[in-house]
Amino acid sequence: MRRACSSRIVRRVVGCAALTLLLVATTSPTFGAPTARAVEPVSAAELATLPDTTLVKLKTGRTVTLGVLRSEHTLRLQRFADAAKLGVLLLQTESKSEKRKDSGTLVPMNFSLKDFQSLLPFAADFWAFCKAAAATACLYLPSGKLYSAGPYNYLDFDPLITDQHLCTSEGGQTNFGITNQMLGCSYYYPTQYILKFNPGQPTAHGYPVTHSATCPPRFVNYTVDPRGAVSLNVVSTSYIPTWGPLASLKTCVVRVFVKK
Repeated sequence: MRRACSSRIVRRVVGCAALTLLLVATTSPTFGAPTARAVEPVSAAELATLPDTTLVKLKTGRTVTLGVLRSEHTLRLQRFADAAKLGVLLLQTESKSEKRKDSGTLVPMNFSLKDFQSLLPFAADFWAFCKAAAATACLYLPSGKLYSAGPYNYLDFDPLITDQHLCTSEGGQTNFGITNQMLGCSYYYPTQYILKFNPGQPTAHGYPVTHSATCPPRFVNYTVDPRGAVSLNVVSTSYIPTWGPLASLKTCVVRVFVKK
């Protein structure tokens, strides 16, 4: 389904709630200055025939060509397809080291939304990566233009997905305009995770808790309390602007172990 969708052309381009699409006219008025006009609604036939060089301007202020949006769409679909593979690769790398250390029993991650301080469902690539990585605590932020979605979430928006089933099957939230036409798909990613766990009985040397972490610097602050808590927080104020790009995929995986 993902690959089949990669060739779909956008019906409308919108932002988080309902972004207006402006197309820069290819013709010039009498005085030679290019004009921009609001196009609403934009038919599938119109946008299917527009060249990649067509400039579009979103209500957020971003001006970009349709070619860039189509390229981002293709990369996004590939990201979803690769997420679980990346998680497995990380798990295999970490497991070799952990076996040598006789780390103990892994504390499993709880995927309840309450542990993310969120009521929003998350994108399928986030779930796929974290589950495949067999983490105790995990965060995952994709590359691209991310938007703030409250204190605990970022969102990645794809204006080229106009298939409601595809959007929801990948953990996205559909966006509809006043004509009840689907305008795009929003994918949410958490920026905080807090888990409490049973640390076992304390010994003369403290609680029998150890952990490993694979987190890039300046991406996440993480803490592991051997008394039974682990938390992750994206350093959003200094690393990711409220409205801005993330150059590459960023992940943080913490694995906590309790020796019986």
